[in-house]
Amino acid sequence: MDYFKLRPGYLVTPLLLIANCLVFIALVLVSQSFSQFHSLTLLKFGANYSGLVEQGQIWRLLSSVFLHLSVTHLLFNSVSLVILGRFIEPLLGTTAFIGVYIAAGIAGSMASYLFNPGVLSAGASGAIFGLFGVFIAILLGKMIRPDVRNAWAKNIATILILNLGMGFILPVDNAAHIGGLLTGIVLGLLLVPLMKKRLLRHLL
Repeated sequence: MDYFKLRPGYLVTPLLLIANCLVFIALVLVSQSFSQFHSLTLLKFGANYSGLVEQGQIWRLLSSVFLHLSVTHLLFNSVSLVILGRFIEPLLGTTAFIGVYIAAGIAGSMASYLFNPGVLSAGASGAIFGLFGVFIAILLGKMIRPDVRNAWAKNIATILILNLGMGFILPVDNAAHIGGLLTGIVLGLLLVPLMKKRLLRHLL
């Protein structure tokens, strides 16, 4: 349970993890099921749906980021959040980290709204892919030794190709993934100077 423990440099990640788990538990209790969630229940919990967003319920672009459609969905995003958060949050700092996470999450929801109209969607995937984008920015920013950077770049490329590839086979929201990823890359590149400064301060 160390992943849920708050500590310096690791404050936002566990809070996001706890929030995602609590929302899922509430959804399970209301639905009395771990996987069979009625669309009306998901909408009440804040799922993203273009028809309602167009009616002014813009808050769904954010609320849907904290809602997951299955245990597997929650587990995958939680593991990714912990792995990326433990590395990226100390570099970005609390404020910038939550800012990037939320911005990428909303961007992913917006991409889903634009490119998948009429589809009910939810999940932190856009925000998670935003963190992948920040990781790519870190690699491009030459903050890591070349040998380590090249190895990590291959691993990240493999993960992204597999995940995006599955989006063409399985009913996965690739629009949200790509929207979050691009947002994370752009914000990450803008924040490279901040991350370098924080890293240098830590080393000194």
